[in-house]
Order: sequence, then C-alpha cells, then structure tokens
Amino acid sequence: MSLDDQLDALLAPAPAAQTTPPEVTRPQAAAPKGWETGVRYEPGGSMLVTAPAADAPPQDELAWRARVEELGLAVPDDYRVRLVEARHDPAAWHRDAQGDDAVTRPVWRCRYLIEPITPGWASAEDLNSLIRDVMRRRRKPRTPADVSQRALAVVYADPQAGKVARDGGTKELVARVAERFDRLQDHIRDLSKVGRAPDSAYFCDAGDCVEGFENVTAQAFTNDLTLTQMVRLHRRLTFEALDRLATTFPRVVAATCGSNHARVRRGKDPVGPPQDDWGIEVMSQIADGYSKNPDAYGHVSFAVPESWRDTVSLDMAGTIVGLAHGHQYARPDKAPEWWKGQTFGRQPIADAKVLITGHFHHFRAQQLGAGRLWVQAPTLDNGSDWYAMRSGEVSQPGLLVFSVTKDGWDDLRIL
Repeated sequence: MSLDDQLDALLAPAPAAQTTPPEVTRPQAAAPKGWETGVRYEPGGSMLVTAPAADAPPQDELAWRARVEELGLAVPDDYRVRLVEARHDPAAWHRDAQGDDAVTRPVWRCRYLIEPITPGWASAEDLNSLIRDVMRRRRKPRTPADVSQRALAVVYADPQAGKVARDGGTKELVARVAERFDRLQDHIRDLSKVGRAPDSAYFCDAGDCVEGFENVTAQAFTNDLTLTQMVRLHRRLTFEALDRLATTFPRVVAATCGSNHARVRRGKDPVGPPQDDWGIEVMSQIADGYSKNPDAYGHVSFAVPESWRDTVSLDMAGTIVGLAHGHQYARPDKAPEWWKGQTFGRQPIADAKVLITGHFHHFRAQQLGAGRLWVQAPTLDNGSDWYAMRSGEVSQPGLLVFSVTKDGWDDLRIL
C-alpha cells in the first residue's frame, strides 16, 4: 500500500461498531460541600486526596493506593498512602442512566493522605533548616483585638504596725512602705514602656496589718504603739496606697481578708466571728470615707469576706484570684492541701486560678494542678527574730506585684 493510501485509511471514518460508546457510567449527584473530588497540597510535600464516592471503603494500604491511582496520581516510592477520614452517606442519590429518575443508594466518601515515609525533619540537614526558618520568623504586630484587659495585683502583706524587731520600729516601717510605694509607681511606668500597661489595679491586703497585744506575752513589751495607734497607722498607710492607685487607674479594687494578728482577741482566743478583724474594719472605714467623695473615688470599690468567712475571691480581668492570710494551716507546705479542701468544700476561693497568701513572711510561688498558681507573699514588717533564732531563716521585706489577664499571669516582681 502506498503512503497516500495509508493516509487515506487513517483519515477515513471509523466503522460504526468502533464508534459505539462504551457502557455509560452511572452519573452521581454533586458531592456535599467539602467533599468534592480533588487534591490539596499540604506543607512538607504531603497531598490530601478526596476520592469519588464508592460502595465500600478500601480495607488496606494497597487498596488505598489503588483508589488514589485511579485518579491518575502516581505515588512516589518513598511516599505512603493513609486513609485519614471515611464518612458513610446513607442517602446519596444517583441516576443509573441519563434520563432515569434519581434513586438513593448508600455510599462511602473517603479522604487519603499521601505523605513521605520519612518525615522531612528526620535528617540533621532538614532539622537545621527548620530551626533556621523558625528563628528567622518575625512576630506580626499586635492588633487592638489581640490586646486583652490587664489588671495589676499589689500584695500588701504583714506590715504588723507597731512591731519592734531587728529592722526597727514604726519610723523604719513607714520609711520602708513609702519607699515600696515609690517603686510601685516606677513599676507601673515600666509596664507602660513595654506595652503591658494595666487598665485596673487591685490592692490586696493579705492580713496582719497590726502587731496587736494578745497573740503572745512578749508583744506587750516589744511594741512602740498602742492598739489604737497601730490601727490609725495602718489606715493612713492604706489610704496613701489607694490614693496613689486611684489617681493612676480608672478602676481600683481594694480587698482584705481575716488574719491572726489583726483578729480581735482575748489572750490567744478570738473574740467574735472571723470578720471581727482590725484589717477588715480599716477597709470599711476607708470605704465609708471614699463614699463621701464620689468625684475623686467613685471608681474605687472594696471587697471583704462575707459573714463567717475569712477569705475572698476577685475577678481580675477574667481570671479568678483568691486572697487568704495563711494562718489556717500550720506550715506553708500545707497550703496546697488546704486549698484543695477549700475547693471541695465550695468555699470562697474554690474557683480561684491564683491564690495569694501571707502569714509566713517569705516569698514562694508554686504551680499546682492544671494551671493554678499559689503565691506566698513576702512581708513588709520589721523582721521575725523569733523565727530566725529557731530556723536560721531571715525573711526579706518586699511588696509583691504581678499582672493578670484572662489568659493567666505575668510580670511578677518583688519591689
């Protein structure tokens, strides 16, 4: 046959038998949203494949691979196919042939992941690249929506006004507290400079505001103030602290709790209910005074324990913070166990995520449970010589501060 004849044969119409279309595939309805047949390329070289619906899901990796390859995808030798999602659709509809009525028939819809057998980070070279890329990443600027409320907690613990010890008496206490209040103002400015300025402040009086005369016999001979003078000094120091906070923040909360030195006593025995406490009384006095000047102090509120309770909880910027003195247990190591018992007993601090305590005159912070924090505050007093003689430990005075958001706490310092 000549070349012209061969060309004519190739161009000639095919016989009728050869133009008959093959058996028509059953048409299916459009897949539900998100289950359209296709391939999505993932970071790291993986591919997420959504296959057409089938009567039954494949049972092993060979069948998974075959289902993927039916789509025309070639799986490299160093890759594997894994079934990651299978969903049964009991009422998917079909037409068995063009023009036929639609019928429902159950089907399975499956997704497969084509991924490297060996992860990309498994080699040293890939690990180095990963580290380099992560360290070169630059943080995106924060948007206003990312900035949540921030509260400043100021923990004023154990000043024990009137007490005389190794670090002096009333004159030294007043000088120490005033100097800490100055440091507090510096701390507030520091937070503003780094973009973490609080929008509210919580003054947390952790108890033992006065030394008293009734706890031990020696107190009658180691004080330099009378009881009324102790109460007066504590009231004026508290007023000074709140006045500074009130002129700085649009919202201020002052809170206190019951304690042992401030409790009204006869000898070592308490007189009256737990709220019969000089610290609670002083806070009530200041609240009464502030209520007479709402223009200057209308944004200051007060929190004290409810009747027959000596602890209190505060909602600080979306995080519950509990306040207790700490005299409820014999040793600081018992604080976690005591807190657990308070939680089981549905006491005021049951829902607290952060617990503030005083009483033991030293700083300690311990994480407990699932994200809870116990903070033992340092003292502001003139020293505890009896404890130093017994244990050799010497407490360092300080004003504890930290910030709180709905996500937790940060910026904890001792001033």
